[in-house]
Amino acid sequence: MKTTFHFKILVLILGLATAASAADTLPIYYNVSFKGADVATQTVSIVESAGLTTVSASFEAKLPVFIALQTYSEELSATFRADGTVVRLGAIRFDNGARTAISGTRLSNGLLRVVRTDMNGGSTNSIAREDYDFNSLILYGTAPADFLPTNNPVRVLSVADGRVVPISIETISESKTTPERQHLASKHLIWTDGPHISNSWHPERYSNLPDRYIRQTENGEFTFTLLR
Repeated sequence: MKTTFHFKILVLILGLATAASAADTLPIYYNVSFKGADVATQTVSIVESAGLTTVSASFEAKLPVFIALQTYSEELSATFRADGTVVRLGAIRFDNGARTAISGTRLSNGLLRVVRTDMNGGSTNSIAREDYDFNSLILYGTAPADFLPTNNPVRVLSVADGRVVPISIETISESKTTPERQHLASKHLIWTDGPHISNSWHPERYSNLPDRYIRQTENGEFTFTLLR
């Protein structure tokens, strides 16, 4: 009887642990709009395990381009340590039929080996930890103060492209009053990447998740709005 009791307790503990783990990995959703039209829902997950954080983000949409619809989809993922060191990354993008795949793995010598495959073939390069400040997915769930360095422009490891991009970032402290008359402090980041200027707002109230993210790309401007 004692053995059965202990077994039931063990099952209960494992069940609670599984439930807690599942709760930690519940996805976050963003409405995606393009040229004023709602085109998709982005799914974001943040998983912490064994000292590593894995952020994944994906969506698929039909984008209005002139008088036609263009298919665009992306699946992005990065696994990194608390100090920002990336140990794995991956990306698959379809842009009107053109497929780009990125995979990256940290080797025993500390270099991040990145393989890119697209319509032009394949290429491989190695990125040292000292060559980048943080990865492009770190803005999900990490306070800006915890990842923004003092240097500017910052060196961002783009998960979607598998390369390091110099980006100028301006930080503005803002606040607004919610309909419930609550004060909402937020960090507004302005990301300048060549001709493209993106914006993200990170309220402390939402665990520093961006509640809005305007991403400007060569395809146009995407607006991601947190669904609550």
